Amino acid sequence: MIQTEKLVGDAYAYDLRATRDQERLTAEEVLPRMDEVLQRLKELRAAVDAGFQPKVEAVRNQRDRGEYGFLSLARYPFGFCREIRDRVVARMVADPFFQELVGKGLVLRKVFIFLRAQYFQNAIQLGNLYLDPANDTVVVTKPKIEWAPIAELDYENVESWSQFAEVSERYLRVRLYPNLVFPMAFPVAPFFAVHCSGRIDLLQAQGRTFSKDLNEGMTRCSDLLENEQWMNRSLPEPFRRLVEESCGSNLYEAFPLEYRPTTPSGIRESILDEFRTLLTKPSSETLPVLKGYLEVVQKAVTQLRMKNLILEPELVEQLRADGCIPERGDVDVGINLD
Repeated sequence: MIQTEKLVGDAYAYDLRATRDQERLTAEEVLPRMDEVLQRLKELRAAVDAGFQPKVEAVRNQRDRGEYGFLSLARYPFGFCREIRDRVVARMVADPFFQELVGKGLVLRKVFIFLRAQYFQNAIQLGNLYLDPANDTVVVTKPKIEWAPIAELDYENVESWSQFAEVSERYLRVRLYPNLVFPMAFPVAPFFAVHCSGRIDLLQAQGRTFSKDLNEGMTRCSDLLENEQWMNRSLPEPFRRLVEESCGSNLYEAFPLEYRPTTPSGIRESILDEFRTLLTKPSSETLPVLKGYLEVVQKAVTQLRMKNLILEPELVEQLRADGCIPERGDVDVGINLD
């Protein structure tokens, strides 16, 4: 088995887990000061909002395009869960109050989970507590800060692609189809996402699921390929043509992934075997290959989003009537998942 300790370890580090040693520390050091913890979090979140404010005002004054990666600054904080969480954590690490808690042995780290089987959640673990400093990024009228003891939280860590797909369709309001045209990317980007507008993307690469899979012989990817619920779906022909016309030239300068339509068995017998062979080699050889691979897939995900591939309105309505495109809604934004 490959010894990709850092790559795999970083993936598991985003799991949310309560532990016995953190239970004692949380009870003694955090809960008695919970009012202060929440006040500091509110102050740090306010500082993050203030940092975004000039960009938000520039959008509202129409001085720039209003885009931040795949997100719309005009709708801030909607969709900015990861960006807000990351900036709050950076401030917590530099804050004397939280430095004192960490110095006493409290865990302070980023986590990524499924919350109530309905939401992707970029959050924070402090001791045995769950903290969400961006609770208003889907429903903007909610309080900005939410917290709970981990033991009382209805959550799951990210452990399978089918689980990831089910939450994606509910949370992002998309219709997913297996990515059987860019087979090399399948282990890290196994789905296309069709939005209610008729736009098609590769679903934002979830590299941590792939990294966990490396440690377990690609079993997650193999399980997905055998899952008829997902693999029996066929990307509607108008979307396939749209993707081929835009990304199917097989010129790296035009698009970084090879366009090569295949089947689940084709991926199992070629791509998965290639990864399993790679995993038998020394870490010094495999790590550069894996990191380069993840960079290429992420580049492709980004480029496809920026192409903004959308079908003609009449085709969109026809496919929507056939159940191939989600019903109309206002959630059609590239929320960062990774």
